[in-house]
Amino acid sequence: MKFKPLLRLFKLAPKLKKWAWMAGVLVVLEAVSAPAMGELIRRMTDAIFSPGSANYSSIIIATMILVLAMSAIAWIRTRVIARISEQGAGEMRRLAVESLLEMPVSRLDTIHTGDQLSRLTNDAGVIRHYLYFEVFWFLSLPLAGILGLGYLFYLDWVMTLVTLAMIPILVLITTKVSGPVQKISAELQENLGVVNNHTQDALGGAEVVKAFNLQEEMEHRHDQALAATVASGMRLARQQAFVRMCSVASGFLPFLLPLALGGWFVVSGRLSAGSIVAFIQMLNSVTYPMSRLPMAMSEHQKSMAAFDRMYELIDEPRERQDGKEFSNGQGVVLRAENLVFGYDAEPILNGLSFELRRGETVALVGPSGAGKSTVFKVLVGFFPPQGGQVRLYDQPLENWKLSAARRQMAMVSQDTFLFPGTIAENIALGNPNAGRKAIEAAAIQANAHDFITQLPGGYDHVLEERGANLSGGQRQRISLARAILLDAPLLLLDEATSALDTESERLVQDALDNMAASRTTLVIAHRLSTIRNADRILVMDEGRIVESGKHQELLDKGGLYRQLYLRQLGAETETGGVA
Repeated sequence: MKFKPLLRLFKLAPKLKKWAWMAGVLVVLEAVSAPAMGELIRRMTDAIFSPGSANYSSIIIATMILVLAMSAIAWIRTRVIARISEQGAGEMRRLAVESLLEMPVSRLDTIHTGDQLSRLTNDAGVIRHYLYFEVFWFLSLPLAGILGLGYLFYLDWVMTLVTLAMIPILVLITTKVSGPVQKISAELQENLGVVNNHTQDALGGAEVVKAFNLQEEMEHRHDQALAATVASGMRLARQQAFVRMCSVASGFLPFLLPLALGGWFVVSGRLSAGSIVAFIQMLNSVTYPMSRLPMAMSEHQKSMAAFDRMYELIDEPRERQDGKEFSNGQGVVLRAENLVFGYDAEPILNGLSFELRRGETVALVGPSGAGKSTVFKVLVGFFPPQGGQVRLYDQPLENWKLSAARRQMAMVSQDTFLFPGTIAENIALGNPNAGRKAIEAAAIQANAHDFITQLPGGYDHVLEERGANLSGGQRQRISLARAILLDAPLLLLDEATSALDTESERLVQDALDNMAASRTTLVIAHRLSTIRNADRILVMDEGRIVESGKHQELLDKGGLYRQLYLRQLGAETETGGVA
């Protein structure tokens, strides 16, 4: 029986220690009160059978006082344990979310969102239940059993030994039936995670599912995962039903023989009536722990599996926190030197080198799969390069504190993400300390102010999930306003207009041009017509720069850029677009 996961919680949340000590003291008081109540019951019963007893009223008063004290202790103990359970489970969730937020992107991409949610909901819920209901039993049952057993020996050692003779059998049964619960419970939690994965996929890709008529396929996958979960749940239920059956049996069996033997002792004059009543009453303090122990052990095993899954998430490696913040230098703002990187064995970047000088706008173009978006992920430190290095203001990126380096960069991608809340709150994420005037100024620069003021509530308009009640161009302009408010000197644009219609693209492109005018800009261009005025255009192919120059220069060279441009020009002409 392991308790390390529980003890570790108190190390991670030291504020809970004082409440744990308080709960321990209250449990001791509750355990001590049981034999005291047994002794009062013995004396009260004997006084009833001894007419004229002078101390009967005193016994009644003492019993009432003890009942009130036990009630107060139980009330306080419940409040204390509730605090431990709520704060303990909350701390586990907080640490798990903190781990997810600080986890390297390279690792985060490998953990399915559904599994993350399963741990934060199902497993955290199991832990909360365990802390509220089961930990108390593990503290109180052994102590209550020991004190109760001591009092039983005080009353009559023969009946006590008869009772003890059954304990090894009951303990053996308890251990045997509760053992498989942890394994089955862990399997159930894993299966629930898989169900969440399929649900998350179906909901996140709802449009693709409908467009390709994948409803039956997605339902089949979900049903298979759900069937496995139901099967695991039924196995767990069968095992817990068996545990419950053994608990009921172990609760009744210890009473039968002592009751028969005790009655004979009363008739023979060995015990008083009060002693046998107190013995049977106190026997509950010994047998109840044994009857409750199988279920408590079962819940303990189940909860330890949940603790382990939460700790797996909490113990995931974090992004590095070391490094320094350097001052903005002059000249070269960003330099990539012989970058080598690949997600798997095959490198995507293969000796990539370029530099950005202060105030210039540089475009990065190339065929699909050339590694353009990967460049950005390496530049902002999402993935460390496997060769070469990134230098920001002539300092290697590994010497920078990542949070400080990212404050120098404002990244806008084609995949905008808006959070639940108002438009103003989403823009303010670029600078949480910004006031309403600064938010509106950023929106004006992003060409978003006009459409925002026409919405119900204006800047206080509440967005649906991921900003679903806005158009793609509107979401993109809010994302731009957020980046403008960050006011970073380096602007990274990852095909920010590729998914927009012509009118939305014009508005967003105007905002981008305004934004880039006072910044150093690196832009991944999907539509080559948007980068004609770039100071330099870098052409990527197979993970390296193969051409560099201005728009007309590259066209005159007749190389890869010219091929890409003419190919896109032909495609846009065929569809009625303008190059």
